[in-house]
Amino acid sequence: MKQQNQCATPTPVRAATFPDGPDAILLNPDVAPSRWRRERMCAALRPWVVVGVLGGIAGTVVAVTAEVGVAVICVGGLVVGFSAIVGWERAAGLLAEHGHHDASSCRLEVRRGEFFVRRRDLIGLGADTAVRALIAGVDELHRSPARAWLGPAVPREVHRIVWQALELLDHTRTARRVADELAADPDYAASELAADARAAIAEVDDALGEVAQHVDCCIALVRAWEGKLRHVELAARAEAALAVLPGRGDVRRLPQAAEALPQTVFAYITAARDTVDAGEFPWEQPASFWSNSVASQRLAAGTASAQGR
Repeated sequence: MKQQNQCATPTPVRAATFPDGPDAILLNPDVAPSRWRRERMCAALRPWVVVGVLGGIAGTVVAVTAEVGVAVICVGGLVVGFSAIVGWERAAGLLAEHGHHDASSCRLEVRRGEFFVRRRDLIGLGADTAVRALIAGVDELHRSPARAWLGPAVPREVHRIVWQALELLDHTRTARRVADELAADPDYAASELAADARAAIAEVDDALGEVAQHVDCCIALVRAWEGKLRHVELAARAEAALAVLPGRGDVRRLPQAAEALPQTVFAYITAARDTVDAGEFPWEQPASFWSNSVASQRLAAGTASAQGR
């Protein structure tokens, strides 16, 4: 089996900040990369950013030609740099920063679902568990190390199917509202029209649940392969670690070489003792000497204890 080489593509599930708090968004798979680049360019080149850059450049040029001073030139350069940094930050935060209270001011939020869909927008439509599972499944599949072993079209296909499922759920928004009104009206609560509305909505919810189950199966397979990959990596690391260790014979030769050290040291120490006539070591005394020495130590300890009392 050969690992598929493919460019790392970021997950289409992103974390974003909105006026009502943080939320997860799923990007529209039909938006081309060139369209995203154009939107980032538009976000960076806001009118006041362009004016700041052009004004800073013009001021710097005038200051240089008029020789009005280094301070004015520095101010112009700072204006240009600051405007460029602000434009870059706006482009980088195009998907993550939606803290503006007026959604119409954001090009990405003019039409819901054109660029992305919010998870919170779909919660409350009757399939909350499926919505969370589908978005989390797409995110996990794209982040998984096992993704490199899948065909490049598989993650895109999962993303596309999940997007279509969530789009179908979003289309039931009006139908659910009408179904609730029919159920609340005594004249229509038991009518065939109300029953048809409930059946149509239930069919969509069931289809969404089936899609979520299939995505869960994909995630289960990916997780199983991740476990296999971890085992293979661990085995390879273990083999590499063991390969640098010395052989068993080399290991055993080390304590064998150290075994002769005490005898060598003993020979030098006893020779030095005999040279300076330092007397025998305690362990060289006869057994009777050890017995008398222990008894003397005990007697001395007892005498000291009695005197202390």
